[in-house]
Amino acid sequence: MMRDAVSLHEWRLIFEQCTTQDLSHLCLVDKIFNSIATPLLYRSISLVAYENLSGSRRLSNSTKVKTEPELPTGPWLLLSRLEADENDTLRAWVQEINISSPSAWADEDFLERLQSNDCLATLIARLPNLRRITIGFPSIQSTTLIRTIYEHKRKPELLLLNQYSEEVNSSLAEQTLPRVTTLSASVSPAIDGNRPDRQIPTLQRLFFKCPHLRSFSLTVMRPYGGCVIRIPRHRVIWRFQLTGEETFPPLEHLCLDGYRMDDQHWSFWRDGLQWDKLVSLAVGPQSCAGLFRCLVGFTRSLKILKVSVWAGEGDDEREELIECLSSFDSLETLVLKGYMCPVEVISRHSNLSTLCLHEEESARKERPRQVLTAEELSQLDVNCPKLKSLQVGVKRENDQWPDDVFDRLATGFHNLRSLSMHFELGLSDIHNPITPLINYASVRSIGQNYFGLRKQAGIEVFESFTLTVWTGKYFRRFPQRPLLYAGFEKKFSATYEISLPSDSSGEVQVRHLEKERLDLVNSKKIKVHSYERIGLAQQVAAAVEGPKVEDCSE
Repeated sequence: MMRDAVSLHEWRLIFEQCTTQDLSHLCLVDKIFNSIATPLLYRSISLVAYENLSGSRRLSNSTKVKTEPELPTGPWLLLSRLEADENDTLRAWVQEINISSPSAWADEDFLERLQSNDCLATLIARLPNLRRITIGFPSIQSTTLIRTIYEHKRKPELLLLNQYSEEVNSSLAEQTLPRVTTLSASVSPAIDGNRPDRQIPTLQRLFFKCPHLRSFSLTVMRPYGGCVIRIPRHRVIWRFQLTGEETFPPLEHLCLDGYRMDDQHWSFWRDGLQWDKLVSLAVGPQSCAGLFRCLVGFTRSLKILKVSVWAGEGDDEREELIECLSSFDSLETLVLKGYMCPVEVISRHSNLSTLCLHEEESARKERPRQVLTAEELSQLDVNCPKLKSLQVGVKRENDQWPDDVFDRLATGFHNLRSLSMHFELGLSDIHNPITPLINYASVRSIGQNYFGLRKQAGIEVFESFTLTVWTGKYFRRFPQRPLLYAGFEKKFSATYEISLPSDSSGEVQVRHLEKERLDLVNSKKIKVHSYERIGLAQQVAAAVEGPKVEDCSE
């Protein structure tokens, strides 16, 4: 058997490159593979349950007593195994615990179970090799839990995500938190308008209580739209109240959204932050007015810059961003969503391996979307030869495909591992769809031609290479109700991933991601709101042929 020709150590090295799903399948092969894969599965675990679709675990309105199924499954089963006294070996395998989720469907019963009788704290104390714990639910952050993490002999690092609770943050800020290496928070200062504003001041105290903090993300939710203007009774605090005496933690990653600085406030960040340690910066999509101008001269150590802005809202800051990008040349990853900068500026960063240039499509004819020309792509290819991932917009004009752009993308950029092309939908005139249409047939043709041209040019195409063709939006919002074109845009948004042929037929493989998600919903493997399911069904049906005149009255 081939397995016997490879040592167990070598198999373990191979298994370490596998996904969680692959490891789960390998466990079923035989006892030897199970013995290798199981410890790797337990090395990093997720303790988040989602609402039970069958409704078997719900809170009784009459008795307020939670009922659990006779046989626990998923995270409930995992938790029971880790708690069992006889499973010391399982607990010894665990190095990371993740209790966070972007989904709104987290099971409240499960979170309450983690809180009851200090369940989570007790479990953590029994994990001898724990190195990292991520918590994204402030409700489970008890004093006992924090103390247990602090006293753990392995000194695990703590990542606190989604910190929106002023009450919880206030409790945490009463102590020094040397284990916290990541802090992500979202505050809405205007909501406290009827009482003295404490959200930002409390978060500030928490921030400076984390002396070893390496990653900090702050979203300041600012009022947008609405019919009623609320006048606060107390002064609203939108940013840290700094004095210059604070000792900033050694941040390596910083993300700011809606956090604005004037010259005086900037001086405290300028003098306090250890800029030589900062390697990653993300800004937006809400405006951080004044930031790019201030950053000139302080970004020479940056390797990663990600900037996003809501559609149509970034004009005032574009020139400052260009000036900032022109002031250094160290980037390896640059993501611009909503801004287009001159290729000459981007080309300064010759070590780029990841580049995303995306501008949202406008519904105003006088504001055409900017995309790179074939000549600009050639310039980018020459000056940024290390690019492995490229995301750009392309434009159809005069009922023609942009063949010169297609040719340049296919025959250049020799080191690419992934390419993404975004097509506009024609929002300025939804009654006359842009042609040629983006649909199942045309997407397959685009992929077939791309890989064919690349092969003819003698460029090696890695088996994992992915070509993405998509339509739709990243960041768009409306102050009141969505405009007429919003329904059209949503219906015809689609994402296709195209890869090399898997057999001798020579036909490329095409995945329609919206269809795959709809299949998961219909098979009840994931749960979404009913309106999302209906929307997915409409998108999948519309994608077969693409926009037609009779579809464009929505």
